Amino acid sequence: MQIDSKNLKNKVRDEFKRRFKKEPMMVHAPGRINLIGDHTDYNLGFVLPAAIDRGITLALANNGSDCCSLVSLDMGEEISVNLNEELRPINTGWANYILGVMQGLRSRGLELIGFDAVFGGDIPIGSGLSSSAALECAAVLGISRLMGNEISNRDMIHIAQKAEHDFAGVKCGIMDQFASVMGKSNQAIRLDCKSLQYEYLPIELEDCSFVLLDTKVSHSLGDSEYNKRRAECMEGIAIINRKYPQAESLREVSMEMLDNSKSEMSDKIFQRCLFVLEENSRVIRAGNYLKSGLSKEFGQLMFSSHEGLSRLYDVSCQELDLLVEEAKKLDPIYGARMMGGGFGGCTLNLIARRGKEDSISQLRSSFIKAFCREPGIYEINIEDGARLI
Repeated sequence: MQIDSKNLKNKVRDEFKRRFKKEPMMVHAPGRINLIGDHTDYNLGFVLPAAIDRGITLALANNGSDCCSLVSLDMGEEISVNLNEELRPINTGWANYILGVMQGLRSRGLELIGFDAVFGGDIPIGSGLSSSAALECAAVLGISRLMGNEISNRDMIHIAQKAEHDFAGVKCGIMDQFASVMGKSNQAIRLDCKSLQYEYLPIELEDCSFVLLDTKVSHSLGDSEYNKRRAECMEGIAIINRKYPQAESLREVSMEMLDNSKSEMSDKIFQRCLFVLEENSRVIRAGNYLKSGLSKEFGQLMFSSHEGLSRLYDVSCQELDLLVEEAKKLDPIYGARMMGGGFGGCTLNLIARRGKEDSISQLRSSFIKAFCREPGIYEINIEDGARLI
């Protein structure tokens, strides 16, 4: 069961003290929304994420042994790790995010000593809000500080990403971990995933708020077609690269280059590449609209992004599509799109405050009528990245 966000810090600390009879170090790392720009990060393109006021809180303390006790409140599970043995992926899925971080720290020369840890979250699992990245980033910050080592934000981001690649088996881009570490209150991050140059953009859509509707269709990216999409993009760039050797990723591909290579690739591979090129363009325009406070223009790009994710990239599902199509019918909703890896999770909705409650009610009714169950509804705020608390 997910923990009430208001009580999250106290529940994690209290459970740690109950189990281990000492005062812990406390760390929090947020989940993220992505305003626009999905599946562009591993293609070295552009993204526009923001950290949110839901995340993972971790309590930990040294125990003077060669073993670590890791406790997940949400899952009601505990594992023990012997530091004298090789760290490797195990069948307990959540533990792999922490084990991968531990291995990443060890591979950079940090000597690990035994510790106890308890964590809990208020991110709905499988919702597309990146609970995995939040856990990785909380773990890398907490464990490194506990071991007396302060590492750079960039190193934390890369260690967390590599943990997901090597221990969870998901070849994710860098966006989720970057947003969880680098987030700032009331600001989005326009990130160039090739150079890792970034710009903070104040969210000045003053008459609007972002609301998440959760389909409660839970995805597991390790078991989904996420990695297949990445492979399809790699196949596309390999074909384009034959004519255009300078193009090492879809980031360097123009629409003309893609069109000139179309005859040599399947329709599916062409569509995957086309989406990425169009989505990169949308991120750039969306950032400019965000800075100018152009809510309706920003919203239209959200609708276009969802159409591409659904029809060209084929990562949506009927629940997500219904919520977006119903949102288009409601004037107070300026934009809506699925968010995250896909195949379930949430839609992100940009809603004018004057009609927010009625719009949410209508979306809820449409969803219940179609699927005979309640959607999750989360109003979110934009907050700071990973930190000691």
